[in-house]
Amino acid sequence: MQYRPKLWIAMLLALLVVSFEIGFQPIRFIRHQQTTEATIDIDLGEPAAADEEALAAKLPELRKQLEDGGLKAIQEARFLDPKTLRVVTTALDETQRVTDQGLAVTTLQKTYKSAKAVEGGGQQSEQLEGLVTRLGPIGVFRPVPQVRLGLDLQGGAHVVLQCKPSTEMTYATPEDRPLYSDKPAPTPEGDAEAEEPAAKGGDKAEAPEASSGTPKYTKDALVAKVQETLTAAGVEKCEVTAPAPHRLLIRTQTTSQEAVDRERAAVLSFLQAEYPGVKIDSPEPISVFVTRDTAEKAKHIIDMRVYSMSDIKEPLVQTQGDDRIIVELPGVKDPERVTKILRSTAQLEFRLVPERYSAAGAAQDDYTVWSDSQSGQTVTEQRVLAESEVKFTGADLKPNASVVPGDVPSTFEVRFEIKESRKSEFATFTRNSVGRIMSIVLDGETKMAPVIRSEIPGAGVISGDMDAQEAGDLRLLLNAGALPVPLEIAENRQVSATLGADSIRQSLLAGLVGFGVVVVFMVVYYRLPGLLADIALVLYTMMLIATLSSWSPVQTIMTLPGIAGIILSIGMAVDSNVIIFERIKEELRHRTTTRAAVEAGFHRAWTAILDANVTTLLVCGALYGLGTSSVKSFAVSLVVGVVVSLFTAVTASRWLLIIVARTSLGENRWLLGAPPVTLSEPTVAGGSE
Repeated sequence: MQYRPKLWIAMLLALLVVSFEIGFQPIRFIRHQQTTEATIDIDLGEPAAADEEALAAKLPELRKQLEDGGLKAIQEARFLDPKTLRVVTTALDETQRVTDQGLAVTTLQKTYKSAKAVEGGGQQSEQLEGLVTRLGPIGVFRPVPQVRLGLDLQGGAHVVLQCKPSTEMTYATPEDRPLYSDKPAPTPEGDAEAEEPAAKGGDKAEAPEASSGTPKYTKDALVAKVQETLTAAGVEKCEVTAPAPHRLLIRTQTTSQEAVDRERAAVLSFLQAEYPGVKIDSPEPISVFVTRDTAEKAKHIIDMRVYSMSDIKEPLVQTQGDDRIIVELPGVKDPERVTKILRSTAQLEFRLVPERYSAAGAAQDDYTVWSDSQSGQTVTEQRVLAESEVKFTGADLKPNASVVPGDVPSTFEVRFEIKESRKSEFATFTRNSVGRIMSIVLDGETKMAPVIRSEIPGAGVISGDMDAQEAGDLRLLLNAGALPVPLEIAENRQVSATLGADSIRQSLLAGLVGFGVVVVFMVVYYRLPGLLADIALVLYTMMLIATLSSWSPVQTIMTLPGIAGIILSIGMAVDSNVIIFERIKEELRHRTTTRAAVEAGFHRAWTAILDANVTTLLVCGALYGLGTSSVKSFAVSLVVGVVVSLFTAVTASRWLLIIVARTSLGENRWLLGAPPVTLSEPTVAGGSE
């Protein structure tokens, strides 16, 4: 190897600077179009309105007042409470944010004389956070490690979703032969066959219908009897409902088609025995089972939903086995809303409602109660949906749903479009159903039930008194698609952001203390080589952070175990130097020159260093392949640390030692930690007599 000290020093310095820039990004380009959202909170000094409806009506007026006052770049304006208005504007820097804040306060003081900015309410987006100064398109920022923080460091939600099979079975009888009645049929007096079971503690009548034709079961009794029948057939969990007197609906979590057939036969046998001579209509059950790729399919849908939510950054979605999905959402501010979105199956259906039914509260977007024109009575939403035919589903929609303003101020609608292959069928369906009600149902709940006035060419809107967030959530559900199976929450825990901040602070303190102890030990024990090893250790730290940063291809998510891996790798980084230095000291004991001792020490230590690091990499591979997300973070951090330490120990430390060995410092054996040279007594050839 040729001796090129100037080139080596220049390369090490360049590597240090580049690693620092990648890992901490103190200098960044700020493009003109990359603006920031400046949040301004203003205390009006008095309530702007008495209730939410009045506040919603007041908001457009205040927004127009701000725009007329010169605040043009308003992205959002809303009330945090009746006295506090939040305005989000587009700003390029902190100076412009302060200017916008002053302009907003001055404008509003014309109406609210006590209006003032809320201290600490203004926030700048993350893009320009930490900006120290700006030179044209170049910004200088406070150096902060640009690593992606995990859930345990940033706070947020950890949700484990479990895929569940689902089977839906429907049984129906003619309307004139109901399955249950509000009042059970009385037992005919003098009927010995009816009295005998009663004497034994049984039902008063075993016949399904009395001579009057009234069913013997009430709704609750029929549901309980069917549940008992399913339990006897081996069903552990089921949901039995009777949405109409002539209709029975059963939902189970059966895992195989054989079990579904067995359950269906058991219920059908019970109904035929209890209602002899009555026609039982039992269509094929609708079943979905959990298969080997079910979790992967569900994960894909959840990925689309999570990444469509702009307020969630750096989510982690991964499968666990064949039926579980782990979702980690660092920094999420509304975990309940996100959990609701994750669980929603997003099953959208367009149902044609029978002509006899009309929504009693359609004007108020209330579809829980319907009117039956034939009986003159009110019926439930469940009965109407059970008797309404499904014509189209969410699978027939294009994934391009959008949110548009509604007719009522501060309300929004979701616009959808039918796929090209189904547009003609949708147009034909609506043309033939003019005057009929089409119910739009999401996850079993009626969102709206409009009357078809004319042919619809293939697009429409879903309304229903939704605010911007509700409409946005519905939009992303429709665009992401429906889940293949229902999901249940197996685990749901929240991690406090304060706890995450404490973890970061304590971990940094532990890392600094560990780094300091290693630095001091190396200098005290190995003297000059130890100092050079510390310089290489600084380079190692910069390269490690750069490799784990968001700019690098690795892009690991930093967790507490990951920080533990980094701290552990700091000690392992100097382990190679310890082996090398001990070899060099052994060479110096044999009076070898310093340069020759350095070359021989590195050569003889290389095999031991390689063996030790390869075994560590093998263990890390096992941890990554078999461990959970936290263990994987530890494994990745340790692998990167081992690889980087190989470079700094074998290359950087070697270059520095060779440079020093060619100077006068290299001749000082005390600085090298080697014993001084002692001259031994000369030996005389031959023997003595």
